[in-house]
Amino acid sequence: MYLQSQLDVIEWLPPAAAERLRLLRQRAADAHRLIPEFETVREASMTKIEAANELKRLTDHPQDFGFNLKPDDPRVKTAIKYLEKMTADLKRLTELREVRTAAWQTASQAKAAVESWLRDGKPHGTTLEEVETEPPKLNKGEDVLSGIESLRRRVRELRADLHRIASAPYPSAFCKQRMREQIEALAQRGTPSVSRLVELDGPVNFQTQSLTSEVHAERRSLAFTETADALALVAWLHRDALIAALDREISTEADDKAALSHEARQKAEAEARGDLLAIERAETALVWRAMDERLPVEHRPDCNPLAILGCQLVTVPRTNGSPRSSPMHAWDVRR
Repeated sequence: MYLQSQLDVIEWLPPAAAERLRLLRQRAADAHRLIPEFETVREASMTKIEAANELKRLTDHPQDFGFNLKPDDPRVKTAIKYLEKMTADLKRLTELREVRTAAWQTASQAKAAVESWLRDGKPHGTTLEEVETEPPKLNKGEDVLSGIESLRRRVRELRADLHRIASAPYPSAFCKQRMREQIEALAQRGTPSVSRLVELDGPVNFQTQSLTSEVHAERRSLAFTETADALALVAWLHRDALIAALDREISTEADDKAALSHEARQKAEAEARGDLLAIERAETALVWRAMDERLPVEHRPDCNPLAILGCQLVTVPRTNGSPRSSPMHAWDVRR
């Protein structure tokens, strides 16, 4: 029996965070209620069509079942004005529906992102605790909306830094060491055995490798074969030349000025992510303030849910060694 879908993710939150999620839900629901109903738009469309048909009946020739009235006839003028009014009403309703649907979708995106993260993104073995942060201060001459935009520019800068860190090459010395380890392993794997030749006057045994391939025929099947390990044999035979050639390739390809080691990469990423979360906490605090002041702003759907909810993750120690419940099958009481 699948119980997890019956539970509301808001039950996992501390009180203040739960209230923030309720506010997000209420904001989305309020925005949805402002959308003109489809039936209202349909009725306006039908009224316009009826007005157009009435005008056509007044001006059509009698052979087309019309009254053949002239354009200056008062009844035609009245029908034209009524059609123009119905056309304008339909246009207004259609545009209003589009604008308010877009506003509802914008208001719903952050809520959906937070709920999705709570259901599927929150790390197992963690719980959420409220975190207190200093209220952000606006710069001189800066209002709430411009303060939010300033923080969002900083968010974009930090995300660009994270992309730069992730895209940074590795140092040439590290790459050369890894290459040597790979070639040494290949050479060792490809070393021929002459034991049978020396002891039994048998053949030299060259190392082999097993290959598997898929056969595409009327019925798909697998084919297996064993063949000489040519790459490993070349590495054994020309190890020094191969290492020297790859050394030159690495020196040509490397960019040590922009390179980051694993340790430097982890440190830089941790610092950037910490700064990003701090900026997003300040941003969301201003967004909540702007919402209280009824200003036109919404939380970004890609904002960290921890910042929107005002929480932090805390690891919960396991109380016993029993296995966790299988995902999608039962509710894990230790979540």
